[in-house]
Amino acid sequence: MRYLFITWMCLCLSVFSETVVEVSPTGPFKTLIDARDEIRRLKKMGRPAPYRVIVREGHYVMEQGLVLTSQDSDLLVEAAAGEKPRFFGGIIIQPTWFERVEDPLFLSRLVDKRAAQKIRVLNLRKHGIHEYGRLSRHGWSNEPKDRIPPASLLISGERMILSRWPNLNEENPYMVYQHYLPEPRELRGYELKVQEVIEKVRLPGEVTYRRVVDPGGALRKNETGGGTFEVAFDRMKHWHAVEDVWLDGVLGSTWEWTYNRISSVNLAKRQITLAYPELGGVGVGASVRLPHFYFENIAEEMDRPGEYYLDRDKGLLYIYPPQKKGVIVLSSLTDPMVSILNASHIRFKGLEFDTGRNLAFKINKSSNITVDQCGIANFAVGGVALEGNDIRIINCHLRGLGGFGVSMQGGDAKTLDPARNEVVNCHIHDFGWDQKSQLPGIMVDGVGHRIANCEIHDGPHFAIRIKGKNDILVEYNEIYDLPKYHKFDGGALYVYTGPRAESRGIVIRGNYFHNIPTIGAYPDNFSWGVEISHNLFWKVGVETGRPPIYNNGGGDGRVFNNMAVDCVQLYGQGARPKEDRWFSFWNRTIEEFGNGKVEQTPYAKYTDFKQWLRKKDKEEFFRPRSDLWNNVLFHPNHDIHLDASARTLKPSVLMRRIKNPGIIDHSQQLRSSNNWTTKKDPGFVDYKSGNFMLRSNALVFKKVKGFEPIPFEKMGRRNKPVL
Repeated sequence: MRYLFITWMCLCLSVFSETVVEVSPTGPFKTLIDARDEIRRLKKMGRPAPYRVIVREGHYVMEQGLVLTSQDSDLLVEAAAGEKPRFFGGIIIQPTWFERVEDPLFLSRLVDKRAAQKIRVLNLRKHGIHEYGRLSRHGWSNEPKDRIPPASLLISGERMILSRWPNLNEENPYMVYQHYLPEPRELRGYELKVQEVIEKVRLPGEVTYRRVVDPGGALRKNETGGGTFEVAFDRMKHWHAVEDVWLDGVLGSTWEWTYNRISSVNLAKRQITLAYPELGGVGVGASVRLPHFYFENIAEEMDRPGEYYLDRDKGLLYIYPPQKKGVIVLSSLTDPMVSILNASHIRFKGLEFDTGRNLAFKINKSSNITVDQCGIANFAVGGVALEGNDIRIINCHLRGLGGFGVSMQGGDAKTLDPARNEVVNCHIHDFGWDQKSQLPGIMVDGVGHRIANCEIHDGPHFAIRIKGKNDILVEYNEIYDLPKYHKFDGGALYVYTGPRAESRGIVIRGNYFHNIPTIGAYPDNFSWGVEISHNLFWKVGVETGRPPIYNNGGGDGRVFNNMAVDCVQLYGQGARPKEDRWFSFWNRTIEEFGNGKVEQTPYAKYTDFKQWLRKKDKEEFFRPRSDLWNNVLFHPNHDIHLDASARTLKPSVLMRRIKNPGIIDHSQQLRSSNNWTTKKDPGFVDYKSGNFMLRSNALVFKKVKGFEPIPFEKMGRRNKPVL
């Protein structure tokens, strides 16, 4: 009996004990890599899992990324109680390393001579810093695989500005707010509507061109040679190395952001020629509205606090010091700070991951990975790229990211087995400074993901982008103050599933969209079967005259029980061109699932998809039906049905708008019922103070039978973490 008792005790100690390794600036394990290697050693000795790494407070400079694989599973890495350790992918620069600029040639070339006494210079090579990358060609639909952005300069955690013209947010006479046309003539038709929007939108700190001289090659056609355009200014006369100057902006369709180098300048003709071709050529595209851009990497233009210039050939870093003092950092880490591959049951908690030229986390083919209560800031490629199952990013603060905040992939598109990945209760903002088009706060691709209770704001384009696949739930998020850059395209939440008609089960419910200049929820390009319900839209689309919900060509949509407040429209149903190219996608879907074959697949659960498979006529595909019911639009100071240039509409369309105020149906297939547009308060607890909860006796419950309360109290972050 005594032998059995001792054996049982030993088993209990093995099951319930854990191995702890402490990381500290002064201990034997000074880095996460040290701790990982020690745990691997202990595992080989037979020490059982689980393992815990406790990290003490301190700044841990990472010269290489931490890589975790299957042998590192069953691991917890967390901050010591009450402490805030930070992992750092940059080189700390001492203020004393900077000196006064003595180079008379550099000083004489400054456009603003007053800046000469302010600028300081640092010889990076003198301090052993030799690798800082180079500026390179990239842009929307033209992002080189595995591109690593060059080093950035940060002071007190804020990214400094590469010397540019015009200055950030600087008004100038060369940003002419006029709808661009290849040949000068009076605007007509839809162009008048575009011009109305342009007149409301401001783009300080940018310029436009007068005319396109030569569109150059088209990248889509594998053509070479950059285009040439004429400008109204001669600022280039101050730039002595024009071949090192880069253009950042939009030269074609409104979403085609580009980063292109100047090849040459003809000052006499005020013409600029680019080094590389644009997607379709300069000034060429399906939706050219208002070209806008600025120029950067110009030594002569240093004239504002916070601007810097890096002479890469000489290794000299020039800075016009900002007023705010703090730690000076040059980003250096080119690896993802943490890479996890083929691992499971790993958790990071309470840590700060700061600065790098790549990602903070790259998670591939892994499961049961959690990043909890962590800060992720100042990574040039993006925050977290995850692919696998049961991966959770929760209670985190992500900011200052060059690309996306979180990219989600996982699940099985064949079996519809869900990934069960989640991004929950996260604060994501100030992203997309390196890649300004279609890289959102959260990017979703796969099956069975959930995004909930996140606060997302201040990005150049989308807050959330859903591309393809199935069963995506977006609920109780607060989204605002974006797009900051793309005012003529996209919206806050963007869905693109059109080529894959079997992509179903996308649900957008209970979210709070506010202070958004364009569209709130935007299923685009024949996206199918999207459900949008119980959302609150406040001041969405006002600046550009757009509705808070717009379905561009898609069908089988279900839009109900939404509340739009202080918006100029409620809903728009677009009608895309009837292009046969779409059948190159849809015929594949019909071949795979048609003639009853869908019943033998997991996709049989989508009733709307099975109805889609019964379509016969092309018109049914190009002008599908969607349903809109039990929605409310409240605006006390606006004549809804006369807004958005109603005078330019066809009489038949105009009469439908008067009958259904705030609803635009270009498809003529929308089934709309029991929607209410009103100037009367529908029954908010306190409209003036922004409390949009409904009173129990609210008027809306009488006017719209079956209307359910908007879950205002559930929207946004819960128990907001302090990071």
